[in-house]
Amino acid sequence: MPTDDHVTDLLPAYALGCLDEEEAGAVVVHLASCDTCRAELRTYQATCGELVHVAPTATPSRELKGRVMAAARQARSTQPAAASPSLPERIAGLLRLRAPAWGAVGLALVTLLIVSNVWWWQRSTGPSAVTLDSGMRVIDMAGVGAASEASGTLVISDDGEYGTLVVDGLPSLPADRQYQLWLIRDGQRTNGGVFSVSLEGYGALVVASPDPLSSYPGFGVTIEPAGGSPSPTGDQVLAGTL
Repeated sequence: MPTDDHVTDLLPAYALGCLDEEEAGAVVVHLASCDTCRAELRTYQATCGELVHVAPTATPSRELKGRVMAAARQARSTQPAAASPSLPERIAGLLRLRAPAWGAVGLALVTLLIVSNVWWWQRSTGPSAVTLDSGMRVIDMAGVGAASEASGTLVISDDGEYGTLVVDGLPSLPADRQYQLWLIRDGQRTNGGVFSVSLEGYGALVVASPDPLSSYPGFGVTIEPAGGSPSPTGDQVLAGTL
């Protein structure tokens, strides 16, 4: 797909994760050099984030649950179990997607995919620090205070320039409050970005930083007014160290 043609028609499906690999790759390459499409994609992504609030909450009947569980048991009994790929295998597959032409946008998207895979692995084996052969650093963010059950994973790129934070188990906040990531160095706290979470407590943030993220030894998340604060004012909910 020529990079001088906008990919507007593909952006809604891209935001929903409905494109095939070839189409998604073409969109990522185009986004790396097109401010217009990046801005429009952010609009679609914001809309997707609101979709979870549109459908009314429904509780399935016990009969439905029973039928689903019975079908799952039958499927497991009739099909050989597939071996789950190891973390290095999953990460290696994702790193092969990385190409210099993608630029910062492509790297951020690949990093987000890597976060999800590291998170999957941690959920399978228990929380731990992970160092990838690629040089990427993975930092556990532990819940603090009233949010002690929450958790987070921060992945920093091999050059320390880019990072992505994924969180789970944080309480959903009212509209006038957001979570804010702080980058901590020499007692100073620098804004790393603000984010919200779904009703289920899940959220993600591509981290912004004036200096390489690898130069900050500590990280924290607090509750702040919507849009963020110049310095922390609310309760801390997550903390982690490099």
